[in-house]
Amino acid sequence: MQGMAVGRAVDLTRLYGYDALLQKLEEMFDIEGELSSVVKKWEVVYTDDEDDMMMVGDDPWHEFCSMARKIYIYTCEEAKRLTPRVKLPAVGEVIRSKKAAADADATGNNQEDQT
Repeated sequence: MQGMAVGRAVDLTRLYGYDALLQKLEEMFDIEGELSSVVKKWEVVYTDDEDDMMMVGDDPWHEFCSMARKIYIYTCEEAKRLTPRVKLPAVGEVIRSKKAAADADATGNNQEDQT
């Protein structure tokens, strides 16, 4: 299963929650107990209608059903390497507060007015 792109459909309206979804995925891919066990080998993530990738289970079930477009099963190692939703600053990048940025812009505008 690992590394395979599989185009299968799951009708979320026929399921009644995340537990049922995980059970259905386990049946589809013949990995019974591996998605719902305490010891995790796999992480289930999805892309929403804006192509953002999120963890399955982070949103209420009804919201997930309306947003989910594609579901992916990754190894835990692969899931850890996924890009987070929030862009973190690069090493050495200066982080300024909104007020400091506004003050710098105002100072820059005043200098332009004087020349």
